[in-house]
Amino acid sequence: MIKVAIVDDHKLFRQGLGVILAGKDEIQVVEKYESAIELLKYLQHLEVDVILMDIDMPDLDGISATKELLKVRPDIKVIILSMHLNSLKIQEAVAAKVKGYLLKTSSDVEVAEAIDSVMNGVDYFAKEAQAELIDSYRRKEDPDYVELTKREIDILKLVCEELNSQEIADKLFISKHTAETHRRNLLGKTGCKNSVGLVKYAIDHGYC
Repeated sequence: MIKVAIVDDHKLFRQGLGVILAGKDEIQVVEKYESAIELLKYLQHLEVDVILMDIDMPDLDGISATKELLKVRPDIKVIILSMHLNSLKIQEAVAAKVKGYLLKTSSDVEVAEAIDSVMNGVDYFAKEAQAELIDSYRRKEDPDYVELTKREIDILKLVCEELNSQEIADKLFISKHTAETHRRNLLGKTGCKNSVGLVKYAIDHGYC
């Protein structure tokens, strides 16, 4: 019997997935958590083989939670379940050493297949996620492709949250001058004229 835990801040999705997986003979849903913070609180004594982890959750996102989780329990296999189909999120998940990446639109058959796959030592990434990764590498060969640094991406995400330069500086523990410099670099690289343009750029390119 494969012991599974579900971590998702949406109660309806969390409960619904639990009911679906409970119908699988080889899977036992042992716990459901509404946040990654709650999961980490009980992690040390959690008897589980696989965790199905959402990405976007308040306080601590699924990718950051995975990094913390694996420091304590490297034996646990994490499969991301997300609404995001963009290369940045998938690459971040890979870097965090997840064993699988599924979309929330995946069928119950595919979820069960992914769980079985990672338990047998084979990573499982949805076909859509694989295709997005391939497309992202192809896009990088486009002469119009703009490569942003990790810090610039952090700044861009905070611009999407409507934070001003001082608020961004406080959030990232940098000076206001440094934050403004990054914003100017972003405007120059993307060809945008203002913050509204940066938000549109971020949405169009999957950064927020």
